[in-house]
Amino acid sequence: MRIALCDDEPNVTEELARLISDYAAERDCDITCDRFADGPALLKKDRYDLYFLDFRMDGMDGIAVAKALKEKFGNAVTVCYLTSYDAAAAQIINQGVHADGFMKKPADRAALDETLDRFYHTSYFERFELRRGKSFRTLYAQDVIYVEASDKTVLIHTADGAENYNYSITEIERMLPKNLFFRIQRSFIVNFQYVYSYDAKSVTMRNGDTLSLKDKSFPGAYREYMFLLNR
Repeated sequence: MRIALCDDEPNVTEELARLISDYAAERDCDITCDRFADGPALLKKDRYDLYFLDFRMDGMDGIAVAKALKEKFGNAVTVCYLTSYDAAAAQIINQGVHADGFMKKPADRAALDETLDRFYHTSYFERFELRRGKSFRTLYAQDVIYVEASDKTVLIHTADGAENYNYSITEIERMLPKNLFFRIQRSFIVNFQYVYSYDAKSVTMRNGDTLSLKDKSFPGAYREYMFLLNR
């Protein structure tokens, strides 16, 4: 897993990188960290699996960096804000900026372990490989908004649009992390991350698509996902 640490205080990213290194060594995880002092430097790089962004930075603050990352790489960019301010979470939510987590500064090992464990538990970084003709494409599970059955193939909907793959929806279902995806009826599998709203008959996704809901156990499964995400 590749992690980007962005904070205008070098001692913060240095200590956080040390704690992450200890975490990786104890759990035998393959984790690399890159440190950045400002948002513009970070935005020049390719996508990372996880971003720790300081909420308050001179010039381009964490909110602006997160928005730019989502514009560049899609809405599924995974962001954890670093903050010294108790009101930061409410302010971010009020401004409509999605945050996957918050961590108080200065970070301690227990808080970091809990944060990294939670991201792993919800399968944020899982990848799967799909065949297209004679080539293969690797997708992040978190980039898939929903999967739609189409005759004997499937349409996989992401922020970049929908692409057709020569698989059955059941084959795709087996590849996807079960704690992140739910099959709401025979023809649709949704990613919990992108659920905007739902009622007894339909689920509306964050891209605006409304899908027919048949499985009545969906509300309970979605509430369980949200509980694990926010614990």
